[in-house]
Amino acid sequence: MKTHRFFAATLLTCGLALSFATQAHAFTWWDDSSEMAITQSKAELVQQVRQYQGLKQLQYVNRVINNAARQQEEDTDIWKGFDRLTREGYGDCEDFAIAKYQILRDAGMTADRLDFLAARDTLTPTYHAVLRYQLDDGSYLILDNLTTLILPQAQRTDLTPIVAFDDTQSALWQKGHFVPVAPSNVRLGGKTLSERMANLMRY
Repeated sequence: MKTHRFFAATLLTCGLALSFATQAHAFTWWDDSSEMAITQSKAELVQQVRQYQGLKQLQYVNRVINNAARQQEEDTDIWKGFDRLTREGYGDCEDFAIAKYQILRDAGMTADRLDFLAARDTLTPTYHAVLRYQLDDGSYLILDNLTTLILPQAQRTDLTPIVAFDDTQSALWQKGHFVPVAPSNVRLGGKTLSERMANLMRY
C-alpha cells in the first residue's frame, strides 16, 4: 500500500549453506542498533522473541520484521505471511502485519491480544493496514511497518479506522466507534474477511 525502506540481504555462495537456508528458511534483517545484517531461521527468531516480555517483545518483533523486507505495492492483492514475505523480500503493509501476528503467536502470545486494523491514512492519503496489541485497559498499541515507534492508537490521528478483525470476529468503524459485523459481509482485496481470517496463521 505504501513504499517503505531498504532491505539488507546477504548472498549465500556455499552450496551446503544454500541448501540449509532453503530447508530452514533462513532470512536476513538489518539490525539498526548494531548496523549489521543478521541472518537467522524463523525458529531462532521465535526463540529470541520468547526472551522478551511486554512492550520490549512488541518492539523487537516490529523492528525485525520491518527491517526484513521492503514495502512495495503489488498489482495483485496477495496476502503473505512471514515465510513468503521474508523469502521474497517485499510485500504490502498487510503482509508485514500478518508476519508480526504469526511470529507473536508462535512465540506464545494469545490470539485475544492481537487484531488487524485497516484504515485510511490521512497523511498520504491511501489505505493502510497495521497490527494492534490490546492492553489490559482495552486500549490498543499500533505495530506499523512504516515506523519502529509503537504508539497508542489514540495518538495515531493519521489513521482513520475502516474495519478491525482478528481470527474470529470483525467490526466496522461507524460514527466514532466499532460496530460488530459478520466477516462474510466485508470484503478486503477481493475476498471476504471470513476467508481472510481463517488463514491468518497459514499465509
